[in-house]
Amino acid sequence: MVGPPVEMDMSVKIDAPPEVVWTYLVDWENLDRWMLEGKGFKVTSPNTEGLGVTAEATIRIAGITTTDPVEVTRWEPPEALEIAHKGWVGGKGLMLCRRAPWGTFLYWKETLYPPLWIPGAIGLRIFKPIMRKTFERDLRVLKQVVEEARAEGVQ
Repeated sequence: MVGPPVEMDMSVKIDAPPEVVWTYLVDWENLDRWMLEGKGFKVTSPNTEGLGVTAEATIRIAGITTTDPVEVTRWEPPEALEIAHKGWVGGKGLMLCRRAPWGTFLYWKETLYPPLWIPGAIGLRIFKPIMRKTFERDLRVLKQVVEEARAEGVQ
């Protein structure tokens, strides 16, 4: 049984077109370049692109470590990517890349369903500010990685 969802919305402006940003979002085994709370990212499906791709990683936030198996449930390159979290904490993550005069406006929404009904819901709500700061940091790092690569002439 799961508790009510915890939702977080974050966004960042990146000086690169959506096609470039997209490549970083779906470079599954190198997500730790910008998703610093994760390690050991690996694809677990035969395919690496499209609906149904599965992957997993070890995630550590605020001293709590868990394995996060995910499955791609929406794939609309280079505009929309959605994954379903299939681990202890369920839910979904949605990333939308919108073309803008400066490059890409990247919107990220996490909807997380805590385990253990009320105790899990209380725990996840307590950790929400820490998770939000973690995800906002991820977006800042992604922006930096993408923009530095572009400045060096790397896509």
